[in-house]
Order: sequence, then C-alpha cells, then structure tokens
Amino acid sequence: MENYIALANLLSPLISVIAIIVALIVARSSSKDAQEQIKAIRHLLDVFVAANNLDIVEAQRKYQQQLVALDSQIEDAQMAVNIVNPFSGGARIDCIMDVQEKSQQIEHLNRLLAKRKEVEINITLIQDYINKATR
Repeated sequence: MENYIALANLLSPLISVIAIIVALIVARSSSKDAQEQIKAIRHLLDVFVAANNLDIVEAQRKYQQQLVALDSQIEDAQMAVNIVNPFSGGARIDCIMDVQEKSQQIEHLNRLLAKRKEVEINITLIQDYINKATR
C-alpha cells in the first residue's frame, strides 16, 4: 500500500506535466480553428461589401451632387444677406420690413449651412466605411 502511495507521489508531477502539454496542444489547434473562422468571416464580409459597394458609391455620388447644389445656394443666400438696401432709412414700416427680410434671409442661410454640414458628415461616413471595407 505504501508503495502505491509513493508511486502516486512520484507520478503526480509527471502526470501534471503531461496534462499541461496536452492542454497546450489543444489550445494551439483551437487557436488555428479560430483563426480559420475569422478568415472565413472576413471573406464573407468582403463579399457583402462588394455586393453593396455599388449602392454606397451611388449614395456618395448623390451626396456630392447635393453638396455642389448647396454650395451655390449658400453663395446666393450669403450675397442676399450681404446686400444692403440703399433705400433703407425711409419710413419706419420700410425699416421694419427690411429687418424682417434680413432675418428671414439669415435663417435661410443658417438652414442651408446646417444641411451642408449634414451632407458633409454623410459623405465622411461613407468614405470611412469604404476605407474600412477595402483594407
């Protein structure tokens, strides 16, 4: 009985070492499997991106066209805001109407600027997506 206990005490570290080696081998093979799965997922994402790139590029093109149109509208609105009525300073009602008109022009300009910022953000998001997808 004591021999078995002594033998078990001697074999215990050896069995532990074998168990560690087996665990390392299993971890290494499962790591390779995980890497293969990641490669497969990346391939599927590439296929998905390729299928949707035409829609994304078309959306980007539309946003860029909107940006060009907005730029010309903003330029016109800025000129309208900057124009000073040479006949202002006449009747009080004319002054009030001029102030209201300028206020409306400024509001219109601010809406156009906000819309431009929104379109720029959308273009940036699309460009970031395309950059990430083509890596």
